[in-house]
Amino acid sequence: MKKFKKVMALSLALAMGLSLAACGGKDEDTTAAPTSETPSSEDSETPSSEDAQGGEESDLPIPMPSADGEDIYVYSWNDELGNRIDAHFRTKYPELESKVHYENLNVSGTTDEYPAKISAAAESGDKYPSIFASDESLALSFMQQSYTAPVTDSGLTLEMYEESAYPYTIDYGTNADGDLMAVTWQATPGIFLYNKAIAEEVLGTSDPKEVQDMVSDWDGFFEVAAKMKEAGYAMVSGPDEVKYPFLANKEQPWVVDGKLTIGQFVTDMLETSKKIYDEGYSTNSAQWSSEWTANMSNGTVFCFFGTTWFMSDTVFVTEDVKYQACAGPMGYYWGGSYFLYGKDCPNPELAALVMYTLTCDEDAMYDMWVDDGDYPNNMIAAEKAIAEGAGALDKLDGQNPVEAFHEGAQMIDLKNSTSYDSQINNCLSTVSTSYNTGVDATIDDAIADLKGQVAATITDIVVE
Repeated sequence: MKKFKKVMALSLALAMGLSLAACGGKDEDTTAAPTSETPSSEDSETPSSEDAQGGEESDLPIPMPSADGEDIYVYSWNDELGNRIDAHFRTKYPELESKVHYENLNVSGTTDEYPAKISAAAESGDKYPSIFASDESLALSFMQQSYTAPVTDSGLTLEMYEESAYPYTIDYGTNADGDLMAVTWQATPGIFLYNKAIAEEVLGTSDPKEVQDMVSDWDGFFEVAAKMKEAGYAMVSGPDEVKYPFLANKEQPWVVDGKLTIGQFVTDMLETSKKIYDEGYSTNSAQWSSEWTANMSNGTVFCFFGTTWFMSDTVFVTEDVKYQACAGPMGYYWGGSYFLYGKDCPNPELAALVMYTLTCDEDAMYDMWVDDGDYPNNMIAAEKAIAEGAGALDKLDGQNPVEAFHEGAQMIDLKNSTSYDSQINNCLSTVSTSYNTGVDATIDDAIADLKGQVAATITDIVVE
């Protein structure tokens, strides 16, 4: 397979130099065996579109679908995935572009409405969802549904994906039986975004390495916060700004053996948020509120905890304020979207090619970053962008964040994720606000409140 030796060398270097134990508990030797109809990635005789037309031989490791095969339907909640398919699949395989239909459901991707619509489409059989997207917060739940099959059933193999994908995405998409159930085109490491002009005024520098030294842990973060307050600036927009770093670094799952577990990260997150609130280090605006968004451009707030999609998402749009990026006090991730595969797909070869192109094809994934600003789940594409200096952003005053993203993505660990995380995280956010404002007077009251809310929200786990 193209670049195999290069990728293996990179993988070995990463494993030795960066201790990528983030593959959390999954069997790294687990390999999905190809079906008798599907050649393995070692099969050098696999046909391609060029082969079929008698042209230059390609090393595409999966069969080229027939232009006369069945149509497939790809589902998501907005137009983002549709744009990626248009830009990177249809343009590469124009002979197949009319065979792939995109269904934009135009609903929130993180509420019950979206999985209900996917389930209904799967059951009806009309416009069957051969591929459907899932927000990271719902992917583990989708992986357990009866209409979802391993993506390897389509012909995509674990080897193809793991040659270049960030390890945490492999870990997250692999179930307890070792089946690769979900793959993603995105990596979403978190970063610390700070106002460049404020940094120069208050800290005397805006250099990312120097600022990182100042905020490399929470003690340093609060030292800088005190300086910001004295200078008349808020450190962050709201106390809940810090929740994602803590949630991404929990030392144990929320649910163990069917029981709710409260780890030390819960207390740490609640106390950190409350200190921000009590010390007046924020404007007390909630994430996604109009005030929170306005604070990105009005020059009153020093920093935001963001992620890769902040760079292209319309939320982080400002022409007057320039930001810089560094790692911040804690490495973390935030969000992401995954592909899942419908078990009754009428054209597995076509579904496999769509998923392969958007999650394994290094050229297409490089273009996602350069053309779309969508950070790719592909270490080869990232290394190429770093080497070529591709990806400098006006929003970061010309800084190229790829190197920071690349380093951060290799350290993400999702071994403690569960399908209950989204619901429990929401409960924790509510409790954090209650604790900050004094509704819950003590940390013990806050944890009791959390247990009560979880018990009322999730009925199939034990809350003691």
